[in-house]
Amino acid sequence: MTQDRKCPSCGATLTYNPGFNTLTCASCGYKETIAELVSKVPVEEKKFAEAESAANTDWGMETEVATCKNCGGVTIQSKLQLSGMCPFCGSTMVEAQDPAEGIMAPMGVIPFKITEKRAGFIYKDWLKDRFLAPELLDENSRLDKFYPLYIPLYTFDVLTDIEYDARLREGFAQVPRRGQFRHQIDDFPVVASKTLTSNEFLMRVAKDFRSKDAKPYTPDALAGFPCEHYSISLKDAWNNIGGDLRGYFISQILKESGEPLLSNIKTNVKYYDLKYKYIIAPIWLNSFIYEGKRYLIAINGQTGTIDGKWPMSFGTFAKKAASFILDSYGL
Repeated sequence: MTQDRKCPSCGATLTYNPGFNTLTCASCGYKETIAELVSKVPVEEKKFAEAESAANTDWGMETEVATCKNCGGVTIQSKLQLSGMCPFCGSTMVEAQDPAEGIMAPMGVIPFKITEKRAGFIYKDWLKDRFLAPELLDENSRLDKFYPLYIPLYTFDVLTDIEYDARLREGFAQVPRRGQFRHQIDDFPVVASKTLTSNEFLMRVAKDFRSKDAKPYTPDALAGFPCEHYSISLKDAWNNIGGDLRGYFISQILKESGEPLLSNIKTNVKYYDLKYKYIIAPIWLNSFIYEGKRYLIAINGQTGTIDGKWPMSFGTFAKKAASFILDSYGL
């Protein structure tokens, strides 16, 4: 198991520079490209049936599991670079311990494309469109500080035979439509985090990743960065995927049948040759307190998608509405 990388120039610890695919020394400015993050080698799937016996548990570094006593968030990071701060809520009430044996290591990593500076600009632009946001929100929400985090994702590849039974309206009648076809599902994503799946705003951000851009896992991508510990097992993720897959199958049936107005669609699906990947994906988090209440904003570190909750002020809305009306009439 490797240790944290040291700067060959001054001996300080190197950290990952998000958006640039490099390791950087904060002391002397030394930079080193992370070869895995610029490689064109794809992340290969593994057979689902062999997951328990073949899963890799070597993270390539000494790790600790950090549990936040404030919000319950659980992250994994280098033992030598443990920050002691929760990326979800900013609390320093974090308890670290050695990880339990058998924690599956990622097979791939989606690199950060959005820098922290760019995340700040995205946030400011997003905030301008929050018409009910208080006027002084930008002074209280730490726009200049975002926290990086990798979140856990599974992707599934599986060959399917799909049979469907549906109805199509023709005039005043409902006529039956039946069919069957074979379809290959490729890289269907499932977020492996109970924290994220319980938050509709975070899920919108977490579902926007392009998993085909994942690179082979390297501990260098986590140098100084935490990774959320998966709280949904691979087996549970697949066993509970039905609800998400149903909408996907409906869209494929409408496409395959050429009948966009099909209704009452019932399906029977058979699965073959199930494979998976476990990858980690980047987000930026901004957690702030406004008038005693905590708010969380998330930005997709690959695509820049942003979502979250923000405080609302109807007094601000009234002022903005009045200003808009006055400007419209030239008053």
